Amino acid sequence: MTIEEMFRRIVRAHLGVILVCMLLPVAVAAALAVDRPDPTIASLRLQVISGAPKSATEAEGMSSRVLALATTPSLLGAALGAAGAPRDVQEFAATNVTAQRLGESPIVELSVSDDDPLAAGPIASELAARVVMFMNQGDQAAFRDTLADLADQITDATIQRNQLVAQLKGIADVTARQDLQVQIQSANLLVSQLSSQRATLVADEATRDQVVLVGNKPDIRQVHTSMLPQLALALLLGLVLGLTAATILETFRPRVNSIRALARLLQAPVLGKSTEHIGSLRNTMALAARRQGVDAVVLMGADDGDAETVSTLLFALSGHSSPRPKLRKGANSPAGRAADEPPYDVDVPDLAGFSDVRFTGLSAVTPQDEMTAGVVVVSGGTVLLRSLDDLDDVLKAVRWPVLGIVHGPARRRFGRLA
Repeated sequence: MTIEEMFRRIVRAHLGVILVCMLLPVAVAAALAVDRPDPTIASLRLQVISGAPKSATEAEGMSSRVLALATTPSLLGAALGAAGAPRDVQEFAATNVTAQRLGESPIVELSVSDDDPLAAGPIASELAARVVMFMNQGDQAAFRDTLADLADQITDATIQRNQLVAQLKGIADVTARQDLQVQIQSANLLVSQLSSQRATLVADEATRDQVVLVGNKPDIRQVHTSMLPQLALALLLGLVLGLTAATILETFRPRVNSIRALARLLQAPVLGKSTEHIGSLRNTMALAARRQGVDAVVLMGADDGDAETVSTLLFALSGHSSPRPKLRKGANSPAGRAADEPPYDVDVPDLAGFSDVRFTGLSAVTPQDEMTAGVVVVSGGTVLLRSLDDLDDVLKAVRWPVLGIVHGPARRRFGRLA
């Protein structure tokens, strides 16, 4: 199967299905985009550290930490509740909260988007305040526990030292006094070390960076979203669905979708079109019959839908009036006929050449015609393979040669046989 034949069978034959599958998602996306208001974005900037970060990686780490805290369900849920804007916390965190570093500066911009322009600002303010509070005081419990533990150790060491000093006053033995003095010195050293650790811890806490808000009011702006990306994605999705549907339809209802493909299957030439001048078409079919030694040409439709074209051709070939309205002289010109009527003129009395060749339908074949008959297949170009199997069964039964194919008018509508 060639690429052109695949295109004809899948795309061209089911173009209506593909177009419907493409237009439906586009229409739905357009309707949703029209009904949805433009989102409002409220932004607040946070200075995470006092100095500039040492690298882009450190700056990225700061923005990631801010985003992780801002999307924490407990903090975000509390902020939404305080702002009086109930939302689905998981969905809101995934789609409406962003944090972006500003270059390699210590500033991180926290943004909140919402369809309600009155809710975006309060949500951003409440969320930023909770992020700042947690970053500044989130580790205070550990700091206080460590400080209290050091204080207890210093108290215990001081008590032990004082007890050793009191014992020293009542001992006269030189050796015992020396041992106690060594223990007192060790206790003093321990108290000094613990006190130094506590002082260092307090100094570090006093000098550590504090996260602060840069401004008290959020920057609020409305974003006008473009429909083009959504429509493009919907169009692409519809195209994929349409091609898939067309492929499935063609798999379960295979067809021959061009007159040339039908000619290759039947191993017969295309003799002409049913819309050309009847004299020329008759002479072509008669010449093909004579080449095959045939006196009777039997016109057969490729399927039931071609019966009307076969009937019209037989009436015209026999010199009788066609079932369509009788054409006047000059009807072969485009201006002299209706748009849906064939250009042949049934008033032409003399169909020159090969006057002894008889044209008939399958039901009108006589015993005299049976031995010298040939078949001309009439088709609109699109034939289901199961209909073609029926035609092939008839051709095998009568064993008449296939003289050629006449291309009838197309009968497709929305990619299906009419």
